[in-house]
Amino acid sequence: MNSNKISIIGAGQAAIYAAMEIRKLDDESSITLYGDENYLPYERPPLSKDFLINKKKEDEILFFNKQFFEDKKISFVNKKITKVDFKNNILTSYNDDFLYDKLLITTGSTNRKLEVNSQIDNDIYYLRNLDEAVKIKDKALKVNKIAIIGGGFIGLEIASSLNQLNKEVSVIEISNQIMGRIIPAPIANLVKAEHEKYGNKIYVDSKINNIQKTDEGFKIILENENIIEAEIIIAGIGSMPSISLFNNTDLKLDNGILTDEYCQTSIENVFAAGDVTNFYHPFFNTRLRLESYQHAQNHGINAGKNIAGIKTEYISIPWMWSDQFNLNLQLTGHCDEYDEVIIRGNTLENGIIHFFIKNNKILGACGLGLIGKVGRDIRIASKLIEKNIVVDKKILLDQNTKLNKLMKN
Repeated sequence: MNSNKISIIGAGQAAIYAAMEIRKLDDESSITLYGDENYLPYERPPLSKDFLINKKKEDEILFFNKQFFEDKKISFVNKKITKVDFKNNILTSYNDDFLYDKLLITTGSTNRKLEVNSQIDNDIYYLRNLDEAVKIKDKALKVNKIAIIGGGFIGLEIASSLNQLNKEVSVIEISNQIMGRIIPAPIANLVKAEHEKYGNKIYVDSKINNIQKTDEGFKIILENENIIEAEIIIAGIGSMPSISLFNNTDLKLDNGILTDEYCQTSIENVFAAGDVTNFYHPFFNTRLRLESYQHAQNHGINAGKNIAGIKTEYISIPWMWSDQFNLNLQLTGHCDEYDEVIIRGNTLENGIIHFFIKNNKILGACGLGLIGKVGRDIRIASKLIEKNIVVDKKILLDQNTKLNKLMKN
């Protein structure tokens, strides 16, 4: 095997798993990760959950310690890449240049910023990285009334965590249900009811008219004339792929970096993985851009295989999850363009799953229940989607019959 200089821009989930996969398959090539945060690579899901409520400390969310990187001969360079010269295979960090033979881009995504008025725009908190989580945690401990703008996964996870710190939390969502179109309305409403049971106020169908500074903090005025007072505002209103580094280059971009099913970009020996990609999925025969822990991990592994010379299609079925209070929400596949919905279970104690059926096959599934109650069935649903199996709807409906009966040999 030829020895290559393999460089990875970004140091998140996709980067780490790609680096580990390359090293598993190739002991000779050098592997260097470039990350612009002053930490060793760390996991992001705990930032909105266990880290905020002090169940996990900073060193407990690191993927690996320094010794691991030394043992695996993977270099981590704490430098921000400011320019990429694809013609000459050069990465630039201000005054430093680095050569590469093969490049993997895992720059992830960037928070969309709320633009209300210039007086308060810089006072709004966002959660994407560890530094931002530390700032939110420090500030939240000193205040009582907290407003979260955006009722998506991240906003609701923060709301759940801060509620557990005995804070008064209001969540403002512009659309008529939380968690957007991706989650079935009945399940979204159950999650909303859980938040309200614990005292969180959830405002749906609520557009912000203005935000004013007050002595105590802020006054948020909604278009329906509701007024919410808050000492801190946190926004979680979606994100965009982090591609500004590649504007005005030959790299093809369209809602992310365009890649094929092998994580290959439009430039030879340049690959991309994770949130930043708009990738072709051969199973669904369409392009997708996904932001989830599992996708970043699996996509990174797939990129690692292809960089190491083992041509491998990326066919993982999308899967994501969210923990809020005592509930676990899981989603797999595509929950749109379906013929019918079959509902399994009717209590959160045992779990409720909505199966989205098209041509008598599962297209997607969304489940909600106490932690540990829906995971197994969602995993089986993923396999049923992947294997394209025609399902017996009676078995789907009957919670007393195990779903693995549907698996064909």
